[in-house]
Amino acid sequence: MVEPIIFGLALLILLYGIFWIPHVERRTLIAIYLPTVPIALFCFVGSIKLKLTPGGPPSGDLQLDKARPRVSEYELELQLARQRENRKFLAADADTSIAIRRISYKDDAYADINKFRTESTRYRRVNNMLQAVLIIGALAATGTSALTASVPDIRWVTLGMTFIVGIASGFMGYFKYKERSFYLQQTADAIEGEWEAVEVGVGRYEKIPTEDERLAEFVAEVHRLKSEQKKRQQNLEQPEVRHSQEQ
Repeated sequence: MVEPIIFGLALLILLYGIFWIPHVERRTLIAIYLPTVPIALFCFVGSIKLKLTPGGPPSGDLQLDKARPRVSEYELELQLARQRENRKFLAADADTSIAIRRISYKDDAYADINKFRTESTRYRRVNNMLQAVLIIGALAATGTSALTASVPDIRWVTLGMTFIVGIASGFMGYFKYKERSFYLQQTADAIEGEWEAVEVGVGRYEKIPTEDERLAEFVAEVHRLKSEQKKRQQNLEQPEVRHSQEQ
């Protein structure tokens, strides 16, 4: 879903650079812009539309006979969150045993794996997109700056490329998308490893005799991993606090 957005933006930037190239006839510019501008806008707008409404319009948006009504993803996530909250309230009101609560925590752990991996994928895509902009923009700015002496009008292209590279570099350095993606993926893999180990009784769970003790060990380890992930997230969001603690 991110690739069409990148293609559309890259194509628009390329068309902007072509516009400032001197000695290009108006007829040539029209021949270039007529097919490429609609393609760039279609890729950019279409990818955003598919991102907001994947699978087609949700129920209520289009009242057509052939439209397939469906519930939006946000509504499904809200319903799932409500069901989980209701299950927790029922377990608390019924004075459920600690074993049942641990089983419920184990089921929720797999949902946490999917959540961490989804967030990791999103941060990784953003980092890859900014990295691509940084590499392409730096090379383009170097190439256009070398031509500035012979083609003075192209200096605006160099300025625009340098500005885009600076923005991409600043976002990567401040928000640390790569580190966020790495830690989220690491936590998801660790929880999944614990899940598989407790299911088949290997690793640290091999010598634990009873199922209740293995489940208690699993809950404690997953809770530790999630707590460490929260601490890493806080350190990434507050770099000045991390720096003062290291000193």
